[in-house]
Amino acid sequence: MLIYLSYFSKQPSSKTRWGLISYLGRINYSYQGKYLATIAARMDGSSRFGVDNKYAFFPSGSLAWRASEEEFIKNLNVFSNLKVRGSYGFTGNQEIGLYNSLPTTGTQTYTFGDGSLATGVSPNKIPNPGLQWEKTRQFDIGVDMGFFNNRLGVIVDYYHKKTTEMLYSEQTPFSSGFTSYLNNIGSMQNQGLELEIRGDIFTGDFKWDANFNISANRNKVLSLAGVLYKDVGAFQGDLKIDSWSRRIWVGESIGAFFGWQFDGLFQNQAEVDAHNQTIGNAWVGGRKYKDISSEDDNPDDGKYTGDPDGTIDNSDRQEIGNALPDFIGGMNNNFSYKGFNLNVFFQWSVGNDIFSYDKTQLTLGTGGQNVYTSMADRWTPSNPSNEFPKATTNRQIVINDYYIEDGSYLKIKNIVFGYTFPESMVKIVDRLNVYCSLNNFITFTNYSGFDPEVSYRGASNLTMGEDYSTYPQSKTVMFGVKVDF
Repeated sequence: MLIYLSYFSKQPSSKTRWGLISYLGRINYSYQGKYLATIAARMDGSSRFGVDNKYAFFPSGSLAWRASEEEFIKNLNVFSNLKVRGSYGFTGNQEIGLYNSLPTTGTQTYTFGDGSLATGVSPNKIPNPGLQWEKTRQFDIGVDMGFFNNRLGVIVDYYHKKTTEMLYSEQTPFSSGFTSYLNNIGSMQNQGLELEIRGDIFTGDFKWDANFNISANRNKVLSLAGVLYKDVGAFQGDLKIDSWSRRIWVGESIGAFFGWQFDGLFQNQAEVDAHNQTIGNAWVGGRKYKDISSEDDNPDDGKYTGDPDGTIDNSDRQEIGNALPDFIGGMNNNFSYKGFNLNVFFQWSVGNDIFSYDKTQLTLGTGGQNVYTSMADRWTPSNPSNEFPKATTNRQIVINDYYIEDGSYLKIKNIVFGYTFPESMVKIVDRLNVYCSLNNFITFTNYSGFDPEVSYRGASNLTMGEDYSTYPQSKTVMFGVKVDF
């Protein structure tokens, strides 16, 4: 038995601990149901931050006036409900994982002495004892309106948010032995409008109620830890000539794609000779790029605003798209007729761009991997295409707006159709409903990828809107039965 057990190795285990302590209080006040006020405050302490920054104070307050209770508003005979409200307060973010403010160690395998492998213990990250809470200050003002005995409702909101001490994983020099460390890097502003309209459109035997919403957000970076720009979004893939696909500028919004502007293909050697292009494949049948600008008087701001200089180089890179949408929204519809019910939910996004890593790989034409079928129309002397470059074994990927696509979409996100049997047909239960649900049913979009609702790097706002053969949301069909006893 002992010999048998010796073949089994010990299984590794780990244990982590963290703590959050909070003190909070709230005072609500109402006068005649017309004038409402709330004051709240909380103190939070998190073990995730540095020893001198574990605690933060987050106060807030709100006021509301139920104007529809005033006699002069009632006499207008317009509003069933009218409420004006505003709020101001602070919130915090501590979602940074564990032990980032502390030095930690891990085991490493390395060669030592005679070249044999040895195992030792070494630091596994750069600690930041100065880490502190990310704080957001937000102001909101809104109006709730009801008409026709609240059969029609309208809600309008404006918000303004300023986030300071933003938590971000910064790149570090390779000489440090690490790739990044967590830091509080700057501040950012978001402001926007939200509109919601709901209504009971039909109320007889056939009923239809709908809820429509649309919102627009405008973002601006206010500061970046003493610099005017940062490159983010390390390029994924082979044969690249630049490591970054994104740039964040102070004074601009996040989500910008950064690169060159595609200007067709070189059709002959005379075009190559006349186009002083120092990046990419400057040959007949290769991609050419626009001469936009030159180095300007302020190279520290990360923008190139000089006049065209006859040379296509790094100074011709510009913002070539942005993943932030202009508008997002949705519409929910409920239909019913006697025992039948139908719910249809629409979702949309307008104005957001997507960087397609698939296009960078599937239009290479190097012969080493698959390509789009459209590459059959690639450039040849007898087929002077102006989009798909000639086939070659020596290709370089240049980040340019050819790989940027409009990611706007309209989705029929969910459809549920059901039937509730009348009580006369079911005796042993209180209620019986059968239904069929269709999820991600139809998508209307011009995006060439699988799904425009995509961000393959995850939920990071700094690198949203990138697609690298991301598995699409699946269409599902479900059948179900609901029974109440």
